[in-house]
Amino acid sequence: MLTPEELERKRQELERKRRLKRERRRRQMIIYGIAIILSILLGIGTAYYTYNKKIGVFRSTKDTNPVEPTGSAQAVEQEPINVLLLGIDERPSDPGRTDTMILASINPAKKQVALISLPRDTRVRIPGRRGYDRLNAAHAYGGPELAMAAVSEFLGIPVDYYVRINFDGFEKLIDILGGVEIDVEQRMKYDDYAGNLHIDLYPGRQVLNGADALAYVRFRSDGLGDIALIDPAKGEYGGRIIRQQKFINALIQKAAQPATIGKLPSLIAQLQDCITTNLPVSKMLSLAFSLRDLDSESVVTAVIPGVGDSINGVAYWVPNEDATRVMVDRLIRGLEPVTIQVLNGSGAAGAAGYAAQRLREQGFPVLDVRDAQRFGYRQTEVIVAPERWEVGVQIAQMFDAKIVDRSSLADPAWGNRQYDVMVIVGENFSPSQF
Repeated sequence: MLTPEELERKRQELERKRRLKRERRRRQMIIYGIAIILSILLGIGTAYYTYNKKIGVFRSTKDTNPVEPTGSAQAVEQEPINVLLLGIDERPSDPGRTDTMILASINPAKKQVALISLPRDTRVRIPGRRGYDRLNAAHAYGGPELAMAAVSEFLGIPVDYYVRINFDGFEKLIDILGGVEIDVEQRMKYDDYAGNLHIDLYPGRQVLNGADALAYVRFRSDGLGDIALIDPAKGEYGGRIIRQQKFINALIQKAAQPATIGKLPSLIAQLQDCITTNLPVSKMLSLAFSLRDLDSESVVTAVIPGVGDSINGVAYWVPNEDATRVMVDRLIRGLEPVTIQVLNGSGAAGAAGYAAQRLREQGFPVLDVRDAQRFGYRQTEVIVAPERWEVGVQIAQMFDAKIVDRSSLADPAWGNRQYDVMVIVGENFSPSQF
């Protein structure tokens, strides 16, 4: 017969084991919660994503505070990491091509997340292959490892981790959530018997189940395809990406509802077989806790800038290399973006707009376009802040312009703020020279 002291020790030991078991379950919810968050991004393509809301959704249902990690997990992630998110169209005896690719660049120290959509037809060089190919072919050739290598070479940054989900996982996710309400913009009818893809949606507000939601975000037979540059002057894109952005807004609202919390165990159980990743558990936990207070305004999205074109009979999204470089510098490397104002100093109708378009095509962010204080500038002038001189030289060369140090002028600003670079379009500017 056990003594009271031995009974107490056994009771404490049993309580300790129960506590550890609860802790493991809570950690598992956090881990798969992160995977589910990333999976949502995979299934719906490029969009902006509010991490603080989503981390909040996947907290313990018994505790209003998130579970604190113990041991090494308390050392929250500080180094930036890049995670490739892959939405896969899997078929028998085929590793599948990626239908959706998003690079999530996460900077825990700065509490910033950049989500960069990579159009699947992006024209790139795939390591180990000859010539150019579509980016989504990398996964078919060599799985997620080659897909990471292709994106890394294309953007010039390290990509060490991936999260992959198949279409079944996306459908299950939406069905478990009870569907997502969306206003379908137009009649969507498409049949691909070879690929077993059938889309049949009517316009109007409705709740889409998993299969219909997948059809909505995959539809690209509207003349714009996956992505199209519809307004070069404003840098606006259209096509499937716009619908994906709209869908994620609706999905965020759905997932943020309190009722979603109770569905987490079912999500975890059903999605484990649909998600694969090489992210270590320790890194998942440290990322989760380093980003738990992330402000939604610190999450930004972008699309690889470019144009659609046919090369040797193959349709590609041809990236604008300069604009892509600027985007990577700004969103991933953390370099401060240059601010540019374009002024019409010649009086010719549309001159400033044309110049701004040329700058945007080269990846320069033009924040303001208007008339100058006066007309009659014979030569284009580029007025530059001393710390942005190198950028100013590039722009001056583009327009065969005179470059002026802003610090040598009394009051160079025109409008309600100062810009790093002011381009005053002169009479020597002609759109035909580009």
